[in-house]
Amino acid sequence: MYRFRTIENLLGERRELENQEIYFSDIESLNDPMEGFREVYWSGDVIAWKNLFKHYILCLEHMCALAYFDMKGTPFSSVNVPVYRSEDNLPTDRYRQIFNEICDKFFKNSDMNKYIEIIASLPWKVSRDELYSFLRSIHSMAYQSIMEVYLKYGYIKARENEPPDYLNHLEKFVEAMDSVNLADKENQESIRSVLDFQRKVFLEFDLFRACELYGSAISQRRWFILSGFTSAYLNRIESLIYPAAYVACFMEDCTNAAVWSHYGDSHKGVCLKFRTGNKNGAHTIGLKGITGWGSKPIYGFRELEFHKMDYTNQFPSTNFFTSIGRLTIGQLMKQWYSDEAGNISKCAAHIKDDDAEGEWRKQYWDNYDSCFFVKLKDWEYEKEWRLLLSSVLDTFEDANDRKRKYKFEDLEAIIFGMRTSVEDKVKIIKLIEKKCKENNRENFDFYQAYYSKQKGRMVIEEPGGRFSRSLFGTRGTVLPVAFWERPGEPLMQRFATFLGGGNI
Repeated sequence: MYRFRTIENLLGERRELENQEIYFSDIESLNDPMEGFREVYWSGDVIAWKNLFKHYILCLEHMCALAYFDMKGTPFSSVNVPVYRSEDNLPTDRYRQIFNEICDKFFKNSDMNKYIEIIASLPWKVSRDELYSFLRSIHSMAYQSIMEVYLKYGYIKARENEPPDYLNHLEKFVEAMDSVNLADKENQESIRSVLDFQRKVFLEFDLFRACELYGSAISQRRWFILSGFTSAYLNRIESLIYPAAYVACFMEDCTNAAVWSHYGDSHKGVCLKFRTGNKNGAHTIGLKGITGWGSKPIYGFRELEFHKMDYTNQFPSTNFFTSIGRLTIGQLMKQWYSDEAGNISKCAAHIKDDDAEGEWRKQYWDNYDSCFFVKLKDWEYEKEWRLLLSSVLDTFEDANDRKRKYKFEDLEAIIFGMRTSVEDKVKIIKLIEKKCKENNRENFDFYQAYYSKQKGRMVIEEPGGRFSRSLFGTRGTVLPVAFWERPGEPLMQRFATFLGGGNI
């Protein structure tokens, strides 16, 4: 397996080569915006849908409270949206009372409840974009409910002008939907087209508003609450489904010039070649990490499996309402799967039956892995494989906790890029020479990438060619004789001269 690295990663602050470490990156840092993407959809009964709207209000109220009572002025982002929060962990009884009054005000309108019933009755799986339209359409009403309760308790001053009548749009939507036959396929397509158009209008309006309000941190907060919150909420809420995952990327080939440009620092970096093991037919590598717990963490080597990327335009799909795996059963049942009268949602079927729960868990984890090993066909030229690191406890948020040490014997070779400087080559060679002595290793392979005019493509120089296969091999069998015919010249100087005529 081949792993492309920049010189900065290998020799800079991380010192990956010296420490023999493989760094696992968070998904957001990778260059493909579709990384970790799964087709999340929403399909549930009225209980589940109403609890989603209630959760939306809970998170929105938190952001409003931060904006009004925390005057530090730090800009808001999706990270600030408290999707793990519940009514039970609000800090005081008074706070819970305020939240309940906000919900009562929001849900007291009959059209709002009818709106939720209509969404729950839709005969298709509601997509993320469609959910954005549904939530964005009632966002102003949710915000207004919060402001009215804040005004009642004296947290804000009364507005000089009356707020707009947001219920008019809701009433018209409910009336229109009541007259539509949802079983008709043409009607379904028409409704979905309207939702898509509505989404685009909202996004365009929100961008226009951002141009007006993005002058300071305070005004950015205002924009976030009034316009940006819905997208931020949807970005964040998916974290309730699965724990975060981290990946280390490898390739099965190292002769693609485009790959060197993207991942090898425009050919100025290097490529590490790793020796892999075999476990039940799968490629593996032993990496050192936490293997157990006693009074202290227990460290040891564990075989991690390489997963081959599947290049396709189809992504795994997941129903949000039946895939919330990050909350306790108690919180799930109370916050998501029951209503005020104690009725239980059909979405909780996998919790109430032991056999169903076992099947659910298997499918849950199968779906978890799959999305990290799927990319669009546009990336097929990479021929990528991955190692996956994850924890249900989210113990890898600190980047330093996502480093795993490999055995030096598994680092088979290093390939220099076409633009790797002689200075960097020498630093790497010296470091490898030191490690070979420490590990009683007699040889180590070095290769050079270059353009072959005869083959019309980039190639890696084979052993015994224009570049040395081994710095530490037997004299006369690996390096050209001319290399050894300067006995008065220091070894490293001879090697640098052989590489490019430079001096150390």
